[in-house]
Amino acid sequence: DLAPAEARERVGAIARALVAGYRDGLLEASDAARFTARVLTESLQDFVEVSIAWMRGQYRFDPAAVELAFGESGAGPAWELDLGDGRALALYGRIDRVDLCGDESGRETFCVVIDYKSSAKQLDPVLVAHGVQLQLLTYLNVLRHWPDPRPVFGVPRLTPAGVFYVNLRGKYDREPNRRKALADLDQARQRAYRHNGRFDARALRRLDSREDARDGDQFNYRLKQDGSLRKDSREALATAEFEALLESAEANLIRMGREIFSGSVRVAPYRKGAAMACDQCDYQSICRIAATG
Repeated sequence: DLAPAEARERVGAIARALVAGYRDGLLEASDAARFTARVLTESLQDFVEVSIAWMRGQYRFDPAAVELAFGESGAGPAWELDLGDGRALALYGRIDRVDLCGDESGRETFCVVIDYKSSAKQLDPVLVAHGVQLQLLTYLNVLRHWPDPRPVFGVPRLTPAGVFYVNLRGKYDREPNRRKALADLDQARQRAYRHNGRFDARALRRLDSREDARDGDQFNYRLKQDGSLRKDSREALATAEFEALLESAEANLIRMGREIFSGSVRVAPYRKGAAMACDQCDYQSICRIAATG
């Protein structure tokens, strides 16, 4: 309900209050620390100002829950997947943000999952297919299989519509010179906080209600003159394709659960191009795999 400028000022006031008491004044201890605090604050202000402008102008979803815990005394139960033979895999976690949008009939409520990141991240189809990148799709599956959403969301059923990473620091395009970089700051900020992920094309006009829009600014899509999606709109999927993506994530989790029970302990870290799972491991110094690549 706030205007974008009001939201920006409110976030700034909250940040200033937090900085003053953060770890006994750590962010006020030196010029460098104060600069860091200012950069973090202004980046968050940019994000909130851009997001509120989208919500007031074109984004028809409303935030319904933040830090939504499921399982282990959360707002909802753990998501249990039947593995057969009387065994199950129970998943629990915490979802950064859930947004909802009801349809005109009131019989269907679309939901999207927003996951905040401190740097740019995208869904990689290869990593998704091989069960490496499952977090976002798992969160949306949790909502899809939520036994009774009414106590938390006030609706009888949730229809998955999309999953998105949001870079809180923003990713600004490189420009050839300072004048070009500062030419249109509003448009540059919109591009910096563009959401990356996958969504059901059926929900497009709820994600971006601008009827004359041919290119997305908040979301990645491009339309032809007849209104149909262009082939390079890889993040917008047909309903059947989007549902198949969710099903594939569920199938990967079931496969992993069965492998755990079977005692499978293969040493087989993934590699994609130059990236390996070993890049995130704390035991590289004593691991032969990391040493040999």
